[in-house]
Amino acid sequence: MTILIFLLLVILVLIFIGIYFVRFALLRNDEFDPTVIPESEKKLTPEIERRKEIIKENSIFFDDFTEKFLQRSPHEIWEITTDDKLKLIAEFHAGNSHMYAILVHGYKGDRTQMRNLAAVYSSWGFNTLLPDNRAHGESEGKWIGMGWLDKDDIILWIKKILEVDREAKITVHGISMGGGAVMMLSGQNLPENVKALVEDCGYTSVWDIFSDELKAIYHLPSFPILNLFSFFSKLFAGYTPQQASSVEMLKKSATPMLFIHGGDDHFVGSYMLDINYNAKNGKKEKLLIPDAGHAESYLREPTVYFSTLKAFLMKFMKI
Repeated sequence: MTILIFLLLVILVLIFIGIYFVRFALLRNDEFDPTVIPESEKKLTPEIERRKEIIKENSIFFDDFTEKFLQRSPHEIWEITTDDKLKLIAEFHAGNSHMYAILVHGYKGDRTQMRNLAAVYSSWGFNTLLPDNRAHGESEGKWIGMGWLDKDDIILWIKKILEVDREAKITVHGISMGGGAVMMLSGQNLPENVKALVEDCGYTSVWDIFSDELKAIYHLPSFPILNLFSFFSKLFAGYTPQQASSVEMLKKSATPMLFIHGGDDHFVGSYMLDINYNAKNGKKEKLLIPDAGHAESYLREPTVYFSTLKAFLMKFMKI
């Protein structure tokens, strides 16, 4: 009887742990929780602050550049309805060409974080579409897609653009979770209008990034926690962290892709850059910004970042 009670308690504890981590990681929360930052990143706070000082001028420049872009290019609101009946919204800034950039934000962010990039793309003549991912910003949704659900939503945004402009030439550019979404999207059967893809600091898989965070934040092993997580994430969110693999989708990718990562990224480890890059078949390029932290590459080295990006787009989109 004692053994039976003990086993029952163990099972209940494991169920609690699995549900706790799924709710912590995937349940919608519009306020970013700083506890998800790994200890390795927290310990580097003085270094990060020095780096922030280095990029401060660039940040001020982009804030001003973006504000002027928003003043001259007021946006429209676009809407789509997903297959699971969620209403998603995006802001659209009209350009003066058939070129379109869909700009995909990161984990627990929103579309406003992509306005700096939209300002640059706009200066190159692009129309820009900035979605709020499901369970983020003004879009509906209870469970975060981690790129796996978002890849199908991006397909709907692509179709929306093609309803407006059948001659559209499209690139999709994502940062962090948005980068993961772009890589997962790349394995889909995309319309030929999608000419190029750009991922910035995306992860190899949801399993890998959550495994890294479990070790860094909680000092816990992947087994059995992620296995429990998988069961409940499938039950609640509709997918598993193993299923949400950038690497596996990249193996099926036929669209030219630019991979970007910061060499000082302690959140989505920079080691993931080469794993993702090597998994991709076909035309591809990569850029490592050695001193950039997570999602800082364009602020750390804007000239290198945007000259590389523009050269890539010129090659595959003929901008």
